[in-house]
Amino acid sequence: MSRLVAVIEGGVAQLSADQRAHAQVDFNLVGEHEHPTLTERQESLARKLGCAAKTVRRHADQALETLIYVLLADQRARPDQALETRHSTTGTGLAGFWRLTVGARVDIVCSEIPDDERPEYAAPSDRNYLRYAKFADLDTLIYLRTRFAQLSADVNVRDFAPSEYYDTQTDVLCVVGGPPWNATFREFLPMLPFHFEPHPLGEDDPLVVPSLGLTIGPHWTAKQELLQDLAVLTRLTLGNGTTVFLFGGCLTLGVLGAARCLLEPDRGLRSADCVTDLVGLDDFVLVTEARRVGGLIDVPDLSAVEPLLLLARAANEPFTAVVDNTARYPATVRVSP
Repeated sequence: MSRLVAVIEGGVAQLSADQRAHAQVDFNLVGEHEHPTLTERQESLARKLGCAAKTVRRHADQALETLIYVLLADQRARPDQALETRHSTTGTGLAGFWRLTVGARVDIVCSEIPDDERPEYAAPSDRNYLRYAKFADLDTLIYLRTRFAQLSADVNVRDFAPSEYYDTQTDVLCVVGGPPWNATFREFLPMLPFHFEPHPLGEDDPLVVPSLGLTIGPHWTAKQELLQDLAVLTRLTLGNGTTVFLFGGCLTLGVLGAARCLLEPDRGLRSADCVTDLVGLDDFVLVTEARRVGGLIDVPDLSAVEPLLLLARAANEPFTAVVDNTARYPATVRVSP
């Protein structure tokens, strides 16, 4: 019911001032003309306007016809919106999965390029200073901001580099990019059942899961063309109520894949539902493949293809494997844990 009221109020707000006044009275949205019956409300408005009640009824009918067109136009323009946000007030749907409740504070802390790798205009003292020039994983940052805005226009989203971020008063914290270039990600490593094995710049940083004796990295062709990276998405719930999402990968492709896997329209909702079916509200680590086909990012639909690896824990217990399909991935090395 609250969703229906919100949709109607949103459509009424798009009407002209005259039509909006008549529609608000019809739907009993104005305290000044609040009465039990539609006839009484319309007569109240007629007295205020100094016209006949039948005039108000005629204008109200026109306003309702316009409202129908407005609501239909909204539905056609955003065919996935109702699906993605369904029941968001009760915590389901994509908005619910990502904790995008009305008024939620969402902070995104994006990895930053090391000082010696940055362009000159990344420095505030440069005459052509561009703040975002110091951000790494910029594709993922833009994607997250765009999708969050599409899912819920009522959340407050801010972005930071790790060197700028000192706030702890947030509802949702998204940490974009792995430990090498994101100091905020490194702060969470003691809580995690995995780490990325550090290698010199220009080499892969493979994913290591010590409890499973597992080392897994990007998959390359013999000509050193990238076939697949690992998309690693982690959800943690802190004691203060903050939900933390960590977006990682061995390469930038994996970081973007971690965002797209559970955020794409339709497919993201199906995949999020599958993860929720497996882990409920528990903390989890999701690992799946990410591929680049030309300029396209290809991530699996988890309703059709099971995750490569899914770990979960409840109440700060150790993470355990819920799904382990790493045998299907070619760049996997196992040793005794």
